[in-house]
Amino acid sequence: MTGKPGTQTWFESVHITCRSPEAETARKAENERIYAPRRERAEKAKTEKATPKQVEYLTTLAEKLGKERFDTEFAKVIKGSDIEPRSPRQHCSTAAKRLTKARARQLIAALLGHS
Repeated sequence: MTGKPGTQTWFESVHITCRSPEAETARKAENERIYAPRRERAEKAKTEKATPKQVEYLTTLAEKLGKERFDTEFAKVIKGSDIEPRSPRQHCSTAAKRLTKARARQLIAALLGHS
């Protein structure tokens, strides 16, 4: 902007949000309808065991990246849970089977470098 009046030749659209109690109630109901199933699935993933596909993928990643890297990331992911760390002679696939779906997702992301 130059500060001179009348030099602007373009306009921006402005989104106006109504914050009335009725509009807020409708917005919250819509958010609940959309996000409630996602929250429910996320809560289930915290308790359900990892899928065979996740275990297979983690095993493949462990082979590619090495057991040391797997152990480091595995320890970070299970921190604060009741999952036991991998023992020195235990296979990575056996350790991965003890993970929940959510923790397996976290471990995959960490091993791929997306965390």
